[in-house]
Amino acid sequence: MMKRFYLLVCPALLALSSCSNEANENGILDKTGAISFAAYPTKSRAVGADITSDNMKGDNFGVAGYSNNAIYLNKGTNGVEQKWDATNSTWEYANLADLKFWPENNMDFYAYFPYTDNASFATSNASGNVMTITGVDCSHDVLFAFAGNQSKQTRVPLTFHHAFSKIKTLQIEMPAEGIVYKSGCQVEISSAEFIYTRTKGDVNVDKDGAASYNVAESNLTLKETLASAVTINSTNTSTNIIDYGTSSKGYFFATSATKVNEVTGTGALMWDGVKANIGETSKLSTSGLVCLKLTCKVWNGTSHYYVGSADTYGEVYIPLKGTYSDSNEVSTFDAGKRYIYKIVMKDNVGFTDAGDPILTPILFSVNSVDDWSDVTVTITL
Repeated sequence: MMKRFYLLVCPALLALSSCSNEANENGILDKTGAISFAAYPTKSRAVGADITSDNMKGDNFGVAGYSNNAIYLNKGTNGVEQKWDATNSTWEYANLADLKFWPENNMDFYAYFPYTDNASFATSNASGNVMTITGVDCSHDVLFAFAGNQSKQTRVPLTFHHAFSKIKTLQIEMPAEGIVYKSGCQVEISSAEFIYTRTKGDVNVDKDGAASYNVAESNLTLKETLASAVTINSTNTSTNIIDYGTSSKGYFFATSATKVNEVTGTGALMWDGVKANIGETSKLSTSGLVCLKLTCKVWNGTSHYYVGSADTYGEVYIPLKGTYSDSNEVSTFDAGKRYIYKIVMKDNVGFTDAGDPILTPILFSVNSVDDWSDVTVTITL
C-alpha cells in the first residue's frame, strides 16, 4: 500500500496590549510604567475555528507574570484576563483593577487561550511546571505563549503556539492502475477512527516555556461517523472521508516532541505497517499503536466479501507512518501541524487487526514442466 502525506504548519503569532488603571490629577488614565502588551497581527493561512491572530480577537486570554521567580501579575488561579479593544486595535485588561506596573527586575510572562479554559499558575517559576491548562477535551484550539526575561518596555510581545495536532482531511483514493481497481473491488466506509490518539488531558508549560502533556487513558480515539456510508469503486475513485478544514474538529494531543513549539507529546507510537511490530497483544486494537481504523465492507463487486458481509461491517487497519514532501518521513504527530492524509488503495485496502493484508491475491508460479520421455517403438513386419 502506498501512503502520501501533506502537512500544513499554521503557527499563530500573536501579541497583546493593555492600559493602566491609575488616574493623574486631571482624572486621565496614566499609562506610564504600566505592564502592557503589544499586538502585532500577522497573516495566517488558517481561517474559521482554527485560531489565528485575527479570529482570536473574538475571545479573551489569560496571562501571568513573574518577577524574581515570584508571581507578580496574576488574579486568582486563572491569571489576568485580556480582551480585544476593537476601537483602539489593542489588547486591554478586561478589568483595570488587575493592572500592574513594572517592577525594577525583569519579568517572565506565561499566557494561554482561550480564557474560558481552566488554567492555574504556580507561585514560583524557579523550576518545574509554571502554567497548567487542565481538563482539555480537544473540542477547540488551545494556545500557549511564553515571553522570558522581559525588561520594562512599552508593550511585551507574546508569540502563541498551538498545543495540539490536527487531522484536516482524510481522502481515500483507488487509482485506475492498481490491482484493487482492476479486480473490481468496492470499499463501503461508514466511519473512520484514528485510534490511540489522545483527546483529553492537561497542557503543562514549564519555566522555560516548553509544553508537555498529562493525558487521560480513557479518551483514546478521534472518530468520525459518516452520515451515510461512502463507497469507493471504479465509478467513484476518490473521496474525502473526513474534511474538517478549519473547523473546531480534529484536534488531539501530539504524539512526540517537535522542534517547532517545543512540545513533548504523549509518547504514543505510530504503527509502521509491519506485523512483527504490533507488540505483545498481537492485535492493533489493543496494541496502543496509533493507526487508522475504517469500519467498512470490502467485496469483489458481485457476491464475495473480504471484509464484513452484505448486512454487517468489519474493520480495516491502515498505518499512518509514511512519507511526504520529497521523501521526508512522518513518524509522529507534531503540535501546530494540520495533517492532510491521502490513502491510496492501489494494491491492497489495508490490514486485519492482526496486521495481515486484507487482500491476498491468488498467484501462481511454475515449478517445472515435465520433460518429455521418448518412447522408441520398433515394429518389425
